[in-house]
Amino acid sequence: MPSRYIHSRLSSRQVPDLLQAIFVAELLTPSKFIWLVSPWVSDIQVVDNTSNSFMCLEPSWSRSRILLSQILTTLTQRGTVVHVATRPDKHNRSFIEALLVKTDGVNCYVHSTEELHSKGILGDGYYLAGSMNFTYNGITVNEEALTYDTSPQVIAEQQLIFSNRWGSM
Repeated sequence: MPSRYIHSRLSSRQVPDLLQAIFVAELLTPSKFIWLVSPWVSDIQVVDNTSNSFMCLEPSWSRSRILLSQILTTLTQRGTVVHVATRPDKHNRSFIEALLVKTDGVNCYVHSTEELHSKGILGDGYYLAGSMNFTYNGITVNEEALTYDTSPQVIAEQQLIFSNRWGSM
């Protein structure tokens, strides 16, 4: 039986929970590469550490909601190569700058293209794709159509597509 989970409509609470689960799993077992593809991206809150529930994942974190740039930075420090593909839009600039400053550009690559419309995040064991931008509205306000896939065949296919498009250094 293929390990594949598809849910076409996620509530505004389900998307943040899914992203938190993805990033906690990444911190426990980091992927070799992560591709985050989103025409619009913000430094959104992706892990709720307000009760220190995830302190064991990163002891330096405060009791707060952990930002996407913090998660990706921690992953680069653990050896994950992070690729972010987005549009060269003013909206994305603060997130990209924060990420590059926090990572010192180590294990972190930013790809910019005007025609980007694809959206998703791809790691070694999953592919989340659909209509969601990685912005506050994308994860908390808008109803999104998303597919979460753990099929090795789908993951391998997407890794090939992404690495051919944006590199796998």
